[in-house]
Amino acid sequence: MEPTTASMSHDSPLHREARDWLLLLTSGRATLADAQGFRRWCAQSVAHARAFAETRLMWERLGSAAASLAQRERATETSAVAPRRMSRRAFLGGAVAASAAALLLTQPPLRLWPPGLSDLSADFRTATGEQRTVQLAPGVTVEMNTQTAFNLRKVDGRLVGMELLDGEVQLRMSDGAGDFTVWAEKGRVQPMPGSQCNVRCLGGDVEVTALDGSVQLDYRGHREALGAAQQASYGAHDMTPPAAADLDRAMAWRRRVLVFDDQPLSDVVAEINRYRPGRLVLTSDTLASRKVRARFSLNQLSDVATLIHEAFGARVTELPGGILLLS
Repeated sequence: MEPTTASMSHDSPLHREARDWLLLLTSGRATLADAQGFRRWCAQSVAHARAFAETRLMWERLGSAAASLAQRERATETSAVAPRRMSRRAFLGGAVAASAAALLLTQPPLRLWPPGLSDLSADFRTATGEQRTVQLAPGVTVEMNTQTAFNLRKVDGRLVGMELLDGEVQLRMSDGAGDFTVWAEKGRVQPMPGSQCNVRCLGGDVEVTALDGSVQLDYRGHREALGAAQQASYGAHDMTPPAAADLDRAMAWRRRVLVFDDQPLSDVVAEINRYRPGRLVLTSDTLASRKVRARFSLNQLSDVATLIHEAFGARVTELPGGILLLS
């Protein structure tokens, strides 16, 4: 890993503040004054409450491990210490709890946690870290990356394509393959017979890379044709014009490798979290903005926190459930 210079942070300021509150509230050192401060922070806006609710859900997912830890700590807490301390349950079950719980049930945030109902009921889906190949029709092969879900599209019982709900796929179309369309967000991708392409659909943004042959893109009435080694994307804004693609990077996951070229560590961590059980959480703006050039084998992701520690001097705090705080 090669650290360079600074640029941007992945998480919002509110989420970082929420993480700080969560760490304080679960530290066992919080006081009544901290409790009052937390409630004032949370009462500032719905966005504040939402940020804490989303952050708190990470803790909730620790499940039995967290419950066991909390039980042990409650057993050791003293009730007559000055200044008076609040238990974790008192804090986390405080004024925000009711609204937070409702929010979390309806809006699971950013794939930090279990997939939505549409993903769970998809015709095909992969779990965290899973990759697999499916043959959808004669001449149509789909390679599925981690955390990917799609439904089949049929007309009169005949398969005409797939709807990519989330994740990343590579499609191989043989020379004799029939028409096949990939619907992703508000656009359509149509790889031609004899072509191969990569389609990445994350957080409402879609990136299409033509690896070989030709691929047609349609987005809100705008059409583009991608030739080999070209790439375009669309999402909340208009579709970008075709541009030269980094094929080594686009195809790396098929070789079980992740490639990063001068990207902020926040982006690197976000990508690694798609493959790694548990979660890496950056709690330092400075650390999040450090630039990284690196190649990670998917087989070494269990050691990635150690690599970040060695490259950047990051402090690593391990929580139950595979959650590692990097600061």
